[in-house]
Amino acid sequence: MARNRSIRFRKLRKSKEQMDLDITSLLDILVILLVFLLKAYSSNNIIISIPKGITIPDSTSQSFNNAGVIIQVSKEKIFVDSQEVVDYVTNPEGIEIYGDGGRLVTPLFDRLVQVREEIELVKQQANIEKDFSGIVNLVVDKEIKYIEVKRVLYTAAQAGFKSYKFVVLSQEQM
Repeated sequence: MARNRSIRFRKLRKSKEQMDLDITSLLDILVILLVFLLKAYSSNNIIISIPKGITIPDSTSQSFNNAGVIIQVSKEKIFVDSQEVVDYVTNPEGIEIYGDGGRLVTPLFDRLVQVREEIELVKQQANIEKDFSGIVNLVVDKEIKYIEVKRVLYTAAQAGFKSYKFVVLSQEQM
């Protein structure tokens, strides 16, 4: 009897009791985590980094962009796949920006032709029989004048990129 009351055997007394494990709260957390991950999941694997100076327009469109060359147009610069091609402000090389009667952006055309040749070369080396898609994703500042957008589209078409999609913010991203 004294043995049951002693300090040494206190642990033995407690271990004989069965413990109930309530996993309801754990399941609640797992369900919330699952819903969050499903909501955040996007089947679109295109990642576009937006440079400073570009404000993307809003849209209610629900379609996704396809993989392709990314052309970013701001008030001061034009980028192709995050590489600066045209700088309207400084024009460091003093090159003539417009050609073909003012409709073609010459440095942009040169870079797009180079990108197309790289794509064709990779396609040949990898023995891919799929035709060149010619898709351009356009990230255009919403304050750019239409004539500039028209020049960029004309230049892309002349370089062989005949399909284009505008990148916009959907209502979910606002």
